[in-house]
Amino acid sequence: MENEKSLLKCYSLQEAKENFSLDELFTLAKKKNLSEWLEMNLYTNEGKKISEAVNNQISDAELKFLICKIFDLSLENLSADEFEEISSYVAKNQHKELFFENHADGRKSAFVENQRELIQALKDGAEVLFLYGVEFRIPVEWYNRTYIGKNNSIIDFNFDGDIDLDERNIILEDVQIFLHNPITLKMDNSKNVKILNGTKKALGIHPTLKEIFEIMRGRSPFESARDFKRRAEDIRGIAVGKVLLEDKNYFYDEEIFKFQPQWDLEYISVVKNFLQDREFFINLSPQHAELLYTNERKQQIFADFTYIDGKLTILNLYFETVKLGRIAIKTSLQIKPEKISSGSGIGGLGYGLNIITAYENCEGWE
Repeated sequence: MENEKSLLKCYSLQEAKENFSLDELFTLAKKKNLSEWLEMNLYTNEGKKISEAVNNQISDAELKFLICKIFDLSLENLSADEFEEISSYVAKNQHKELFFENHADGRKSAFVENQRELIQALKDGAEVLFLYGVEFRIPVEWYNRTYIGKNNSIIDFNFDGDIDLDERNIILEDVQIFLHNPITLKMDNSKNVKILNGTKKALGIHPTLKEIFEIMRGRSPFESARDFKRRAEDIRGIAVGKVLLEDKNYFYDEEIFKFQPQWDLEYISVVKNFLQDREFFINLSPQHAELLYTNERKQQIFADFTYIDGKLTILNLYFETVKLGRIAIKTSLQIKPEKISSGSGIGGLGYGLNIITAYENCEGWE
């Protein structure tokens, strides 16, 4: 109460700033005394912002940031964790402002950066949803929605039947769509949508699934190593996984795009040997990396098989892209944290690329 009485003796932001610390102002804000004092002293707009922030239960770091802005306090008053949270908060709001600047049409809108936020926004009644940067799944059962992408957002469509988005008044803009199954999407009202074909499970002439799984069981007691190797090498161009490329994982100086595959469970017995202590990457110039990212950000991973050291294994991995054709996937031994060197690639630290031991020509694994 002593602080509250003292606040009543202040009549300007400067006086309050000189007499109260950030933590004290924060406490008063949570108790709603600060918003009342601001409005009492004709800081109506500032008082409204504090009141709305408290009522909307924003995070403590965001509330402290708002107080710093209103009272012109140094951000040095924030802890390291609070400063990190505020940095993310500011970045998100900058992205949000860029969206809303050109898409304000009166409907309730929401800016979302992950699937959890998307679900919550839909439950809150949002009709225009701005999707930022990652992969999303949208509920086609929710009619009358518009989804607008930014930073090459992906919408993952894992449906079995054809879908008429126009009939449902679902509009998509500026997104990439990854189709798992060979379905037809009717979306004449949508614009700038790129369809990525994830339905292609194998390339060219290929064995049946039964033949693939038979050979994955291994060499039979009545089959020579040479015959099994020949049979194994007939298994070519089989989709064994997927990957979603992240722009932060492109390293400009080394011209390397790193990623972590998501393996299809059917082939896990074959690929498991490559999951441990290996990193996966492709070599692409900045121009080609941007072209791939902006047009075909999600890719299927295809594999050719062979028989080495008594077991079925992978000969090589690659992408089959529309824009750039076949792109060989390379591997390196995983670099431990203490070995990481500073890098100049986009997205932060490099990965000690000078000690990479990748195979050079995709003829086999080292």
